[in-house]
Amino acid sequence: MNSQTYRKLLKIYCSNFCPFWLKDITEQVDERVTLTCNVKDMPNITELNWTRSVNGTSVIVSEYARGGNTNSPNLIFQRVKWTDEGWYKCIVKNSSGSMQTVETRLFVNATHMHPCRCEYRRKLEYWGSKLIPNKTREVLLKELESELQKLKKDLEVNKTQLSSSIRKRISAPDKRKSSERIGLVGAAFMCIVVGLVVLIDVLTIVKFLTNSITFWKMEREKVRDKEIRNENTI
Repeated sequence: MNSQTYRKLLKIYCSNFCPFWLKDITEQVDERVTLTCNVKDMPNITELNWTRSVNGTSVIVSEYARGGNTNSPNLIFQRVKWTDEGWYKCIVKNSSGSMQTVETRLFVNATHMHPCRCEYRRKLEYWGSKLIPNKTREVLLKELESELQKLKKDLEVNKTQLSSSIRKRISAPDKRKSSERIGLVGAAFMCIVVGLVVLIDVLTIVKFLTNSITFWKMEREKVRDKEIRNENTI
């Protein structure tokens, strides 16, 4: 295979499969951004669409973006948001079945907030890309119903496992000597008070039993004296 034939084959292959890499784009929040879909030597274009991915995960393209079709290939953000960051790919096909891709990365400097690395970034990007002003409150509530129910379930907590509930059932340790002495004095005072109450009750019970026994003996003596007098009379 000579070099000329090789170049022709390489040109045919790249015209169908090789992507065109554009320079990375970095803009500030609320700036106007245009992602260019420069497709060369592609007559009779039948299909053109943009895709977006973040860290290898496919995500939706913002509904705020304009263009990105066969009539207007470029993807235009009138006021770009930090949630629009990602790796963008323009995929173009023509009537003969050829396909070309144009790829670029978009970075947005969001100086007003710390970069979000949490698991909710995808949710923020998803809802940030929605055309909220064009939807009524009822439509938004219907779309958010499943998310709200899931969020409510995630936020529910077992009250018995709260630290405030646990602290009600236990005493926090305090190893200070002054605290120990105060605790001992308090315990001694409580024991004395309870002991006095119990002692008074015990004395009352003993007195009651003593009086009852004395009364019972006196009654027996009276009965015996009465029986003796009756015998003497007979």
